[in-house]
Amino acid sequence: MQSWRLGPVRVLRVIGELDATTVPDVAVKLDEALLTFDDLSLVVDLTQVTFIASAGVGALVEMRRKVQRRQGRLIVVLPPQGRARRLFVLTRMVDHFEVRLTLPEAVSALRRQDPGPPLGEGMRPAPESTPPPTPIPGGPAG
Repeated sequence: MQSWRLGPVRVLRVIGELDATTVPDVAVKLDEALLTFDDLSLVVDLTQVTFIASAGVGALVEMRRKVQRRQGRLIVVLPPQGRARRLFVLTRMVDHFEVRLTLPEAVSALRRQDPGPPLGEGMRPAPESTPPPTPIPGGPAG
């Protein structure tokens, strides 16, 4: 688990498995975010999740409830493919969470206070949603 701030936005990135073993760490990071922000804007990045169990889904639902009680906003980042995305689609969790495909899209939406697409619509990339990669000076492309 990684956690950091981007201005007023708090980012929680889950790496590896989100299950009964890792859920307590996620809950601690969420509670820290809730205690340190008055205007809570939270992104949960699941792009590096390799497995998600029912305990992980339950933790995300509880996270959403806590953020909503604080009048905050939570966006989940799900990659276009992968287990986390499949689970969100199969269980219709995409109907209950605001979802974006990339971390930059999620952070940008929170900074602009963009309400985003209707629930679940963030699962489909917009044609202009992915900017071209920027070459690294001295790298293979630059």
